[in-house]
Amino acid sequence: MHRTRAMEEAGFTLIEMVLVILLLGFIAAVVIPRFPRHPKAGLAARRLVSDIRYAKELSMRLQTMSGVYFISSTEYRVFQNNDINTAAKDPHTGTDFVVTLDGQLSGVTITQGLSGSTLKFNSLGTPLDGADTPLAAAATITVTDGAIPQTVTIEPNTGRVTGS
Repeated sequence: MHRTRAMEEAGFTLIEMVLVILLLGFIAAVVIPRFPRHPKAGLAARRLVSDIRYAKELSMRLQTMSGVYFISSTEYRVFQNNDINTAAKDPHTGTDFVVTLDGQLSGVTITQGLSGSTLKFNSLGTPLDGADTPLAAAATITVTDGAIPQTVTIEPNTGRVTGS
């Protein structure tokens, strides 16, 4: 039986294998650090950003004062009609819009320094503190799971909400 040249070259050389392994190692070294180390705090912060944006949109749509009232470090309520005790309806479930950080988010806490533990938005979407005074500076809310904190920022005047 004759061995053809194609049969002799039907494989990878050691150099090719080493290069592929080095390339995969380099890609892994670049990509892995980009994954969040504390996904619970990040998830809770993204949820809070979304809920604050919803409160702002609700106030502009209904032309009434709406916002977020922080009941405790693990619970908050989205409210409407300028009444922190009147929960808005959750658009997904139709139930009262009260968020409790438990279950998947247990161990996550929220720290804020807002007047009256309240963030309000007027009918124009301008952020106000609990005393109905427009924010003089950016308000920050910290979400942590005991390690690296996540920060939610609400800009004065525009009410732009961002998370980091």
